[in-house]
Amino acid sequence: MARLFRASILALFALLLLPASTSLATMSSKTVLVTGGNKGIGKAVCARLLSDHPDVTVLLGSRDAGRGDEAVRDLESTVPGAGGRVKSIVIDTSSDESVKAAANSCGDGPLYGVVNNAGIWGKSFDDTLDVNYFGVRRVCDAFEPKLVRPGGRIVNIGSASGPMFVAGCRARDLRSKLADPLSIKGGVAELDEIAKSYFGVTDYGGDAYGLSKALLNAYTVLHARDEPDLIVNSCSPGFIRTDLTINAGLGATNPPEKGAFAPVDLLMNSKFEGIPTGRYYGSDAVRSPLDCYRGPGDPPFEGP
Repeated sequence: MARLFRASILALFALLLLPASTSLATMSSKTVLVTGGNKGIGKAVCARLLSDHPDVTVLLGSRDAGRGDEAVRDLESTVPGAGGRVKSIVIDTSSDESVKAAANSCGDGPLYGVVNNAGIWGKSFDDTLDVNYFGVRRVCDAFEPKLVRPGGRIVNIGSASGPMFVAGCRARDLRSKLADPLSIKGGVAELDEIAKSYFGVTDYGGDAYGLSKALLNAYTVLHARDEPDLIVNSCSPGFIRTDLTINAGLGATNPPEKGAFAPVDLLMNSKFEGIPTGRYYGSDAVRSPLDCYRGPGDPPFEGP
């Protein structure tokens, strides 16, 4: 008992001797990677994590080092308490080499969570699938070994375009698989082949984007099944005004800050522990179907 008492006293003195700048976040920190974090929804996710969760340290992923560093400076100057808790890392999710280099630059971890936010619209099927689907695959493959287990979290940023694509898909076999990914007997490997089969196809407007997000939701389901000790989900951020929607001429008016709600909730809320994962959630963080649109405020999807 005396030995335990002395150890407690020594631990207390150690705490008292810490520099005044040492914070609880430094002592007990959850590190989160956010791809595409230098602007739009990704930057808003970083800001919300830094402002609402003082135990979180953010790795802000950006294709360009300068833009990433600029975003870090802006967050540190505008978000109280963000200083020293956000770091820029270069990561181009369309490049195997870039993703691997980014993972190596982070050391051995541990990593609490990954937000796969980087995405594009309006490009060819090849480019769109390479970023929106295979980019997420690359990031998960490279960073997953660093995630804490059990309980590490992956949030894949989807879109209502995914379920809407499935709803309108006239290829019966593809529609069936995307609506019920667990029916894909070959798992993720077969899903990869489905995605690759569209390489070289002429782009038909938003179809490439919708397909990429439907495939992402299907991957989320299969990945969660294959990694039961992780919490893996996808979500729509909502109809948000970003460079993507502006360039597409879609007329979105909601600010990026509103799009951060569902991703951060899925990443940090304890209510997602102890329940099935691999689910798709709407921008209100309520469960939604894979094969039709569910609007914010509508009743939750109750399917399997």
